[in-house]
Amino acid sequence: MQRILLKQADGHPTVAFRLNIDEKHCEDIPNGTVLQMLGREGGFVKVMRGTRCGYVKARNAKLIVSKPAQPVPAKPVPAPVSSPKPVLKEVMTEAATVCNFSFNGTPYTIDLSKESIDPQLSAHDWVMENVANSGLRRSCGVGRCGSCVCTLTFTDQTENRTTHRAFNSCLRPILSCHGMSITSSLGIGNTKTPNPIQAALAQNSGSQCGFCSVGMVMHLYSRLADAGGEALTTAELDKMIDSNYCRCTGYRPILDTYKSFASDAKQLAAKEDPDAVRRAAVFNAVPLPKPEAPVLNIEAPKVPVVKKRVAGSTDGGTQWIQVTTEAQLTSTLKTLQTSNPDDIFLVAGHTSKGVYTEREPDVMVDISGVSTMQNCVLSSSGVEIGSGCTMTDTITFLENVVSSAQADKTIFFKRIAEHAKMSPGSNIRNMGTVGGNVMMAYENQHQGTFPTDWPMLLMAAGATVTFVDTVSDVTTTIPIENFFLVVSMKFKYIKGFSIPYSVPGDMFFSYRTGIRAVYTEAYVMAAMKVNITNKVVAPTDVRVVYNGISSKPVRMIAIETGLSGATVTNQNTFQSLCDTLYTGLPSVIDDYRKSLCLSFFYKFFLGMQPSLPISLKLAKNPWIVKGTTGGTQVFQPSSSKAPVGLPIPKIDGLKQCTGEAEYIQNIAPPKGTLHGCPLLSTAVGDFTLDVSKVTEMGYKGIILAKDVPNNGASLIMDKTSTYIGANLAVVLADDHESAVKAARQVLVTYTNVKTPILTIDEAIQAGSLHPNPPAPVVQGDVSKGFTASDFVVEDTWDLSSQYHFHLETHSALAVPMPEDGGFVVHSATQMPTFVAEGVCTTLGNLPKSKVTVKNKRCGGGYGGKLANSIIPAQLAAVCSNTKNMPVSIIYEQKDNMASVGLRTPCKLTSKIGFNKDGTIVAVQLTPYIDAGITNGSGFSGKAFLGSFDNCYNIPNWNVSVQFAKTNLPANTSMRAPGWLPGIYNAERVITTVARHLNMEAPVVRQNNFYKKGDTTPYGLTLKNWDIDSLWERTREASSYTNRLQSVQNFNKYNRWVKKGLALVPSKFAVGYASSQAGSTKEFDAKLTVHNDGTMTVMCGGTEIGQGLTTKVVQTIAFNLGVDMSIITVAEQNTQIIGSTGASDVTGGSIGSEMTCRAAYNCCAAVNTALAPVRKLLPTATWTQLVAKAYELGIALTFQKMDQGVPGPSDPTGHVYNTYGCVALECTLDVLTGQVDFDRADITYDLGTSSNPAIDIGQIEGAFVIGMGYAMTEKISYDTKGKMAWADYLLPTPWEIPTIMNVTLATEVSNPFTVNGGKAVGEPPITCTYAAIEAVEQATNAAAADAGKSPSPSKSVPFMLQERQAAGYPDYKSFTLV
Repeated sequence: MQRILLKQADGHPTVAFRLNIDEKHCEDIPNGTVLQMLGREGGFVKVMRGTRCGYVKARNAKLIVSKPAQPVPAKPVPAPVSSPKPVLKEVMTEAATVCNFSFNGTPYTIDLSKESIDPQLSAHDWVMENVANSGLRRSCGVGRCGSCVCTLTFTDQTENRTTHRAFNSCLRPILSCHGMSITSSLGIGNTKTPNPIQAALAQNSGSQCGFCSVGMVMHLYSRLADAGGEALTTAELDKMIDSNYCRCTGYRPILDTYKSFASDAKQLAAKEDPDAVRRAAVFNAVPLPKPEAPVLNIEAPKVPVVKKRVAGSTDGGTQWIQVTTEAQLTSTLKTLQTSNPDDIFLVAGHTSKGVYTEREPDVMVDISGVSTMQNCVLSSSGVEIGSGCTMTDTITFLENVVSSAQADKTIFFKRIAEHAKMSPGSNIRNMGTVGGNVMMAYENQHQGTFPTDWPMLLMAAGATVTFVDTVSDVTTTIPIENFFLVVSMKFKYIKGFSIPYSVPGDMFFSYRTGIRAVYTEAYVMAAMKVNITNKVVAPTDVRVVYNGISSKPVRMIAIETGLSGATVTNQNTFQSLCDTLYTGLPSVIDDYRKSLCLSFFYKFFLGMQPSLPISLKLAKNPWIVKGTTGGTQVFQPSSSKAPVGLPIPKIDGLKQCTGEAEYIQNIAPPKGTLHGCPLLSTAVGDFTLDVSKVTEMGYKGIILAKDVPNNGASLIMDKTSTYIGANLAVVLADDHESAVKAARQVLVTYTNVKTPILTIDEAIQAGSLHPNPPAPVVQGDVSKGFTASDFVVEDTWDLSSQYHFHLETHSALAVPMPEDGGFVVHSATQMPTFVAEGVCTTLGNLPKSKVTVKNKRCGGGYGGKLANSIIPAQLAAVCSNTKNMPVSIIYEQKDNMASVGLRTPCKLTSKIGFNKDGTIVAVQLTPYIDAGITNGSGFSGKAFLGSFDNCYNIPNWNVSVQFAKTNLPANTSMRAPGWLPGIYNAERVITTVARHLNMEAPVVRQNNFYKKGDTTPYGLTLKNWDIDSLWERTREASSYTNRLQSVQNFNKYNRWVKKGLALVPSKFAVGYASSQAGSTKEFDAKLTVHNDGTMTVMCGGTEIGQGLTTKVVQTIAFNLGVDMSIITVAEQNTQIIGSTGASDVTGGSIGSEMTCRAAYNCCAAVNTALAPVRKLLPTATWTQLVAKAYELGIALTFQKMDQGVPGPSDPTGHVYNTYGCVALECTLDVLTGQVDFDRADITYDLGTSSNPAIDIGQIEGAFVIGMGYAMTEKISYDTKGKMAWADYLLPTPWEIPTIMNVTLATEVSNPFTVNGGKAVGEPPITCTYAAIEAVEQATNAAAADAGKSPSPSKSVPFMLQERQAAGYPDYKSFTLV
């Protein structure tokens, strides 16, 4: 009889596992217990202990046949890590002795005979658990964002060379790093001796919040290190960033930094851009300094010297087995046939973890060391690609073959290499293998589809696959399309692929279209191959393959048959084949996918034509090819208050780039810290929780509603969930990963389930509205206005929500302070004072003196870490209070997205009256704002009511806001909350009028502009109105008139590729919360001058990437006449900041200017205190003055608020306006809906900029976030409310304007701020309506060609499907001439 050994690592209590007997009873099983095994049921092993039967999770058990278990040996401490936490519990083999690797040059050993470790434990998580000051960051955890990117250095066995590759450390198992070196940004430099890449990125203002910076550094470092001195061009480096997100900068300064390391950087920099010179002259401005080509001398990491690793045991249960030869792999699979585990998982880079996020296989076999499966070789018939060859190496190999072989033999290779670079991203391609990619497609064909490109490309090229069956010892080679018919690949492995040479006459095309250009799952992909002689398709081996329309790549046999022998120039043949294709497509796919299939087929036919008219030449391209990015940034210099006014890099920029900057997740947790994972609701109704099935080792309990001392706000739901994404509990464990896994194992049972209200339309239909909406804003009489209008039209427009995607997710660390009964809470928040108050309230109204909230910086915020940051801090504090232990909560990115609120969606219903000349007479507007389950969106409504007019003087308005109540988390502020839909609304009104009158939108705009001194409907007098001047200068600087003519000419001569050019203004009203003039009391600062003259300042405003602390230090340096280097910024501490009564809420783009005023007031107090000392010592240095003041007993510590700000001038609290204009040009592929933005000219009046480098970065970053909102960032749910979080895609550098020009125009110095500047973080996002208008112009041009009326966007974002449909690409209208 088989027996089962329960085995765990030492360092835990003696209870190893929990035996689940039934739903209510369980029994603790001591470590080393041997039980009789009765069988397997799902993921559990059924066992008998004495006379009692029960279940143990299979992954935690090791099977022993015919012999009793031996005691588990005590685990020694593996040097050089002190007391590593054994966080993993899969049974390891006695045969697999050690895993040796190095991190940042320090060798580490994991002794697998003494330590139990989860085979899926990532390199990132092992390092974070075991290495202090690693410099690592983690955000998405699935390889999409690039925050965790490090360099992996190893010996390429096939070429016997040291290789350096950027890799997602959150994906690759630490055990798979055996014999390798891992390097983070902190391993290549620090602030004392920075690496040139780190220094350049910081100097070029390429780091704002800084959370992405280490990944950006290592992504470039890996490429340069691997190049080994090989020259890389500007064009190559410009296209590198395809799988690293930056949410702050808009990518431009990062791309400039990358390109500064190119071999041709100096040569290109020496060329003067006459257009840039002309634009600068228009504004009397100077360019922002461009990065100089750094001197780079990379000292690449060394491969560690390691012992040879022995393959692992093949006993049953969850195992990790590493093999280094095909013979070992075959032997391992043969041995496993005896125990016959359900899930055997062959892994190399383990990039599939990003897709199989919850997969826990029985056996993992690491084949990354099998060199014979990594070979790429030429053969007499083509190329042989080993299945273990990475996608990166395969692409490189194919490119090398193309460059050295006869052109007509390498047509397939060239196109495959070009196409394969589009997706997945390079960090994934560096580790992921071709064989693994094909296997994922094979496995997923029975569970849906895995829309990947490699199987389709190989199939179209006529490739074969070779696989080995270890049961029958048979090696089989078959066409790859037949591979998907293989019944099972269990105990089999793919050996490699053969791709044949092309022959003269061969043509090979491929296509893909996804939400964005790169690293995105495509809606549809296609690859097509023919051989043509004299315009006739040879009847041999025609291949037309589609993917994304079925569960696997499919050959369209009817089309292939119809093409055989066809004349490619025959229009009737083409149309007949289109009809055949259309009728042969699966009926279940949506109209857009069907249309894409036909569009790709049209492009294919155009590509086969011997010649094309000019109107069709661009249409044949598979996708729009983006040019090399560029642009200039100019500002009007002001050095009278230096260092205020100078383009100084962020003071924290370098430490952010090296990895020395500390975020909440980098704080070393106190000993005994527990980690929590919120358990979120997935339904609306009553619920019960069952933890009896939780078998995760390290599980430490669950926190429920009953544990919350004051749960009045339903921090944790009690028996009933009222919305999806609500906290049902918090699951605790010894480490973060175990907490996440344990939370998955909690059984949640719902009863009395209600259909959730998920949309505004559903809320309106159900009458689900929040009470007490704000009073309407009424100006004039809209009824009379409509009567007096020549035209009256109605419009409805849906604006989606938007996710902040701050790369640092919500994080909090609560530490109990037993001595005084209080808590210190480290919180990633934009409002620390309110977090402290929230924690006090939740813990039973603790005195404020008992709770201290601390924060140094946030890794992004954008409004997402305002009110909703209170929740994670409260949860951590409740858990800490219950367990009397420190508790850390770091949200998983998908939980972050699903539970803490988004930008408020908005439905705009309007009625517009206007005249023939474009003058708008009246607008009646009802915005429905989705507040979520509770209405915390009052500020968004208020901001909407202060922005709906934008720049237009319309005499009659009636605006009535309503708040929809849905069964989703309370929505929250997101960069420009309320302002964005408000200004979008005004611009929608303009384009609606222009479309109906067939007028150019800029003409309608100018006809309705405000004049200086006008008053808005909400009472703000426009004393400093300057849009007219900005408008005209933007037109001139952008060459708008000439470019508009060029766009019109382009559209005239191109049928299926169109351009659009929009010119859009923005008026962004900035306000302060208090209505008491001269005493806003919003922000404070505390400045301490030490006796050596150095200073420490603590800011009430939070540094979230916007450069607040840098501007504060500049302000202090100027007003005290000192160097910035002697000023240190202290961590926020709510026992100090906020104690004056200031709210210290960093939002509304006023944090920097208000904190600067508070710091200015501190400086004024210091200067007053030092005045008598200056009289005594008129020639003394600063240090001497301070020393004398201390000698005289003069105190030099002051805490001040932002008093002295003029009060608001309208009822909504607005004080001044930030003005801007944008000219934006796009190119649209009408056949697919793909759009590329060619050029943006962005002009902003920011008064007198405190720091042009920071302000320009804020403009660019806000603008790109707005472009994501307008074009790609779609939030979607299924009918049950499950969010498709993996489909939510941020812009990459491929989505930003190719040329992005930014100009700071000082029209009037702002009298309301201490340095004369204006709010900058949010206003530029509102100009991105230009993206929608430019694309609409392109679709309108296509509609006109089709004889159709223009079709405006129905919703935001203006997605591919809608863009394509608006251009009317009916396949019946496809022509070949």
